[in-house]
Parts: sequence; structure tokens; C-alpha cells
Amino acid sequence: MRSRVLFFFLMALTVSGIVLAAGGPPADAPVFPPSLESYGDGDLGSIIGILDHRIRQTPFNLVASLIFLCAIIHTFLTGRFMAIAHRWSHDHEEKIKQGLAPRDSVHLGAEAFHFLGEVEAVFGIWAAALVGVIVLFFDWPTAKSYILYKVNFTEPMFVVVIMTLAATRPILKVTERFMWKIANLLGGTLTAWWWAILTIGPILGSFITEPAAMTIAAMLLADKFYALSPSAKFKYATLGLLFVNISVGGTLTSYAAPPVLMVATPWNWDTMFMLTHFGWKAVLGMLAANLSYFLIFRSELKTLQASFAINNLKDEIQQRYLKRADVEDMLDQCIERLDNRFHIMSTFSEQMKDVGRELTQRLEVRALAELQGKGIDQDLARRAFEERNKEIQLRRMRRALPGLLPPEDRPPFLDPDWDHRDDPVPLWVTLAHIAFMGWTIINAHYPPFFIPGLLFFLGFAQVTSPYQNQLNLKPALLVGFFLGGLVIHGGLQGWWIEPVLGNLTEIPLMVGATVLTAFNDNAAITFLSTLVPDFSDAMKYSIVAGAVAGGGLTIIANAPNPAGLSILKSFFDEEVSPVNILLAAALPTAILWLTFLIF
Repeated sequence: MRSRVLFFFLMALTVSGIVLAAGGPPADAPVFPPSLESYGDGDLGSIIGILDHRIRQTPFNLVASLIFLCAIIHTFLTGRFMAIAHRWSHDHEEKIKQGLAPRDSVHLGAEAFHFLGEVEAVFGIWAAALVGVIVLFFDWPTAKSYILYKVNFTEPMFVVVIMTLAATRPILKVTERFMWKIANLLGGTLTAWWWAILTIGPILGSFITEPAAMTIAAMLLADKFYALSPSAKFKYATLGLLFVNISVGGTLTSYAAPPVLMVATPWNWDTMFMLTHFGWKAVLGMLAANLSYFLIFRSELKTLQASFAINNLKDEIQQRYLKRADVEDMLDQCIERLDNRFHIMSTFSEQMKDVGRELTQRLEVRALAELQGKGIDQDLARRAFEERNKEIQLRRMRRALPGLLPPEDRPPFLDPDWDHRDDPVPLWVTLAHIAFMGWTIINAHYPPFFIPGLLFFLGFAQVTSPYQNQLNLKPALLVGFFLGGLVIHGGLQGWWIEPVLGNLTEIPLMVGATVLTAFNDNAAITFLSTLVPDFSDAMKYSIVAGAVAGGGLTIIANAPNPAGLSILKSFFDEEVSPVNILLAAALPTAILWLTFLIF
């Protein structure tokens, strides 16, 4: 844990240094990408004519969009890559068992395809290709200027920080207790928990931001629902429903959802406007979408209820009658009595010494003569043999039989069930975590404030480690990498998105926003809509309604989606199908879309 914290500490310092050092672009910075006004194609009527003109004027536009298309296609192939990686890895493990490969070796091809199969790595991989193409078309200063001054990495950094904070034990405990009260009002069954998480969780996104709500809802679903091993169809249905509900759940306020943030200031939309024009409709649509999947899967929910009840009973027994500390004390006493009676530890230690002496003698016969020929003292060589032999044995014993080693030689124990222990979290620790989250949310647009806040939190988490879960930074870092790559690509897609949005009427505009959102971040869609002149109020409503309704169709449609996927993908054998997500989200997307249209 300490090494991970140190790594993230250094990484965060580096990132914050870049943010602070970047500042504004210098006066002689390259003009790239060209502003949309610079094309001078306002007199061209058709979308095709505008796009053709912009490609002729800047051929790089087409290349950048083709690379973006390759990245999207790659996301649909990640499952195939992961299957290949697993097959090659399994074949290599068989070779290890047969002695045809070294015991600790890995299959490099399997590792490479596993990397290509990580959904969160896709846009980062293709962003590297994009930067290379920028250098080929223009030069390195142009590429550097674009990354430093034209791409805004605030959102990826914020998501990394808020995911890290929202996944902590105190935050999850207080949220789980809140959900527990609501679920108990609904009967306390698995169905009640399913409804509560998929309704209240997304609504929290309007107050604690969508990425935080996604993290909390996904982790609660992992514990209460996915751990029960539902059918694959139900897994995907719930994942699609979660993505859609989180996308629309942040529309009750004007500051929590990225697509709303992009338009709130330019169009003067405050929280009251969002609540009266979008919020209540979003809640109504979520309830209807949840009801539709409840009716489809109600029989499976009943089947899973038995396993859910057993898990709840086990948790209650652990919390009230079978405390972890009490059981461990009893087992320690039992082990001590056995050792006192049979002298297990001392007997094993003596046998290990005998084995060590035998190995040393064998090695001496082979090597001492050779070392003596090099002028090395035999006593010194024999001592070196003995010490190295002990070190190798200790490493092996730490892996195979650590319990038989003396306490001072045992490796640190990483409890795999540490995150599921029963001891409570002190109130002051919970309040401190809430304060850290509040600081991050208030300063969501200012990395020089929320990144140092995270560094402060990491120190606090280290001091209060007995009350914390294991700090797993991998999901947050992967999601940040994903979003960082996405914003690099998204900054070069305005040349075709802006004319498409600007040449549609209200209902086609709403349809177009939903479709475009599936292939680009919905925040990018709403941002580009603010650049289109003469948008009527009805068209503004249509673009935002379409963008948030379509935010669950794909992994890239809404910024929090990769966060939820990163937490839940282990329940899909690490092979989450983008096609199945699209199909699972289609019904709730249609319900929310019609809700925004009709009301």
C-alpha cells in the first residue's frame, strides 16, 4: 500500500506541476486546430458541402477523425483481444506445468493482447498515434502546443481524485447505511436494494457529481447484486441501466453533470431551471426504466433473494455474534497450545537447518575448488554459501508456508477479506472523508486545489489505515488514462460535429445528439452546441436532452461510465462486450428519450 501511495503521490505532483507550469499559450503558439470560424463556410447550405470544404482546406481533419473511428472500433474488439490473451496465457501455464517453460515466465504476446483488451487503455493508445500524425502533418511544436494549451485535462484529473475518495471505506459505509434505510422502507429485500441503488444512487450525482455517484453505486451493486452471480443478461441489463440513470441523474442541478456544466454559463441555466426543465423528468424516466427491467427480470430477482438473504444473515452474524477479533484470538491460542505440545515450529526449524547444511555441502563440492582457484578464501566462500542458501529458503517459505516461519521472518500479511471486516468507522474519520470530498467537489474546476487536497488525503489515509480499505488506485488511474485520451481526440472532432448540430431541426437534433453521444463524450456534444449561433430555446433543450439520454449507450458516451466499468468488469470475466452494453442500454435510453420529448 505504501508503495502505491508513494507512486500516486509522485504522479500527482508531476501532473499538478504540469498544470501550474502550462499557464496560457505563448503569443507565437501555432494556431491548431483551426477555429471553426476560420473556415469561412457560413454561406454553404448543405452539411456535405461544409464537410467537403473543411477537408479540402485542412486534410488533417479527415485523418484525425479516421483515427478516432479506429479507436471506437477498437473498443468493440477488446473482448476479442482479451479472449486471445486468456487462451495464450492458459497455453503458457500448461507449458510451465510440463516443464517446457520457466516457472515464473510470462507469455509476452498474451500480455500485449491483455493490454490491448483493456477498454480503459484504448483511447490512450490511439491518442499516441494521433500525436504522431500531428507531428507528421505539422511539427512537434504544434503537437506540444495542442496538448499543453488546447486540451483540458481537468475532468480526467478530477475523476481520478473523486473516484479515489468515493471508493474509501468511510464514504461507502455512510452511503450504504443511507441506502440501507431506504431499502428497509421498501422491505429490505434484494429487489429493494436494486431499486434503491439504481434510483437514489444516480440522483446523488446531482449533488456529489456524477463520477462520485457512479463509483458509489457501482461498488454497492458489486457487493449487493453482482456478487450473487446473476445471469449474463441481467448483469448487462443492470449495467446499461446504471449508465443511463447516472447520465440523466445529474440533471437536477447545474453544477454536477459534465454535459450540463458545458452549457450552464453560456446559456444562463441555473439549478432551478435544470430542476424544472430536466430534473423531475429525469427522475420520472428513471423510475419507468427501472420498472421495465424489474418486470423483465422479476423472476430472477426472486431466485437470487435466497442467496441475498444468506449473505445478509452472514453479515449480521459476523457483526453481532462472531467478531473477527474474537475468532482470531481463539485461533492464536489454539496454535500456541499445539506448538507447546508438539513443538511444530522448533521441529520444522531444525529440519530446515538440516536441509540447509545438506545443500551447502553439495554446492561446496562443486564450487569451492573453482572459487579456490580464483584466490577466494574457503571460509569466506562457505559463509557466503550458507547465507545465500538461507535467503533463498526464506523467500520460498514466505511464499509457500509462511505460518511455519518464526514471527520475525514472516512476510507482511495482506488480508484478502480486509475490506469486509466488521469493525466500525469512527465518526470523526467519516466526517474528515466527507470534508475531503466536499473540498474536491467545490474546487472541481481547479486542479491546483483538488490535487493537493488529494495528497493531503493520502497522508490522512495512511495515518488512519486501521479504519480504511486497501487503497486500490488502478481503477481510478485507468479511468483517468481513458478520459485523457478521449479529450485529446475530442478536441479535433468539432470540424464535423458543429455543422451536423447546426443544420438540424428540434426532433432530428435530439436524435442526432443521442446518436453522436454514443460515439463521443456527451459533454463534448453540448460544448460544441454552445458554439452554434442562433440556437433557439427549444433547440438548446433538444441538444441537452438528447445528449444526457444517450449517455449510457457506450463506454465513451459519458465520462463516469469508464469508472463504473472499471469497478464491475471483474464480474464479466474481464470481457465486457460494448455491443451488449449498447443493447442493454437501448431500452432505458428510449424511455428517457421519450420522457424528455413528451413532457
